[in-house]
Amino acid sequence: MEKQFTTQRKWSALVALILGVMVTFMAAIQSFGTTSSEELIVYDIKASLDRAYEEVIEEEFEFELPETTLETIKIFDTNDNLILSLVKEKGGVINDKNAQMLLNRAEYLADYGNTFIYRIED
Repeated sequence: MEKQFTTQRKWSALVALILGVMVTFMAAIQSFGTTSSEELIVYDIKASLDRAYEEVIEEEFEFELPETTLETIKIFDTNDNLILSLVKEKGGVINDKNAQMLLNRAEYLADYGNTFIYRIED
């Protein structure tokens, strides 16, 4: 059984060798002959850079800004003095009881972006 396996390996190796020689020989025949002279290729660097710049300008870039998850709350008194400024997560809970009490007493004035402005009327 092992003799048959060795014979098969020898035949496979011989066929692969013959096939390799034939491919190499055919490639040599195809490439043999007179070669044409190659023309010099001249690059116009300025034109290439201009073309590349135009291609970049033509592309539209779309990107999304990450959504801010923080809110700033500012509470002012009647003289427009800042009493409290706190930063919390959007939809989050205010843990400071004094800050929550001030916010409950304050009147909403305006918001800008993620900043909310309140005033306490005493």
